Order: sequence, then structure tokens, then C-alpha cells
Amino acid sequence: MRAIGRMWIAAGLALWAGAAATQESGITIRAVALMDAPFIDATTLVELPEQTALTVLARQGAWMQVSAGEHSGWLRLLAVRLDGGARARGDSGVGKAVNVALSGSSGTAVATGVRGLDQEQIATVEPDLAAVDALDLHASTQDDARAFAAQAPVLVAQTVKELKR
Repeated sequence: MRAIGRMWIAAGLALWAGAAATQESGITIRAVALMDAPFIDATTLVELPEQTALTVLARQGAWMQVSAGEHSGWLRLLAVRLDGGARARGDSGVGKAVNVALSGSSGTAVATGVRGLDQEQIATVEPDLAAVDALDLHASTQDDARAFAAQAPVLVAQTVKELKR
């Protein structure tokens, strides 16, 4: 029984060490107020200058709970540049150029509009079909579109398949 208990303790320590090793770090990209809660009207604890090193403790929506030196609190996600990009991996400009030449890709991925959402939220998203239907109120007629396109000689008519709902 003692061996099983030690095994569980060792497994727990290994998981804790792994989590600690993967903890995110970053810097502030501009001077920013460190808040006591993840709300725009929360109390400002301290003003952090640009390029302040920090450790991410948690995420909540568009906010990150961080530790910066002796201070900890909440920052907006957009005020933080996380480590782990090309520079953190040691990729040089030459390495990126070679990667583009060999694979056609720089190896840099961009995701727009999902910062602050976790993987589960993205995987379980449901489309708002009523909002999509409401867009029909803003649709142009074919005649209106042709008249507008005729005003600008740089526009060329194109056929686009209709999206299925």
C-alpha cells in the first residue's frame, strides 16, 4: 500500500512540475494599469511600464491574471505579448526564409478574433442564424450592385456561389 501511495504522490508532483514548466510568461507591450479584478472599472493597483516582464497565472475572457515582480493583478489580453513566438524558439530571419522556401509557409500562424477564448468555447460555438438572416436587410439588389460597380472602372464583375444555410 505504501508503494501505491508514493506512486500517486510522485505522479502528482510530476503533473505539478509539468504545469509549472509550461506556465506562460510575457511582457507588457505598453504602459498599462494592473487592476485588482478583471473589470474595466476595477481599482488600479499599480501602473506597469512598457516591457514589464510578467507570468500568467490565469485567464478569464479578455483578461489575464498576472504576476509582475512583487505585484499581481489583472491586465487586458491586448496589453500583453506572450513568449513562445519565433524569437523564443530561437528562429532567426534566415531560418524563416529557409522555411518559406522549403514549405511555402513562414511557420507563423495568425488567429484573429479568438484571443481570450479557450479551446472548449471555440469547439462548442453555435452560429446565430437569426443574426445571419438579419443581414438580408442590408443586402443590395443586383441592379444596385451593377450601378455601383459601373461607377468605379477598377471593379470587375465576378460570379460568386451563394452560401448555403
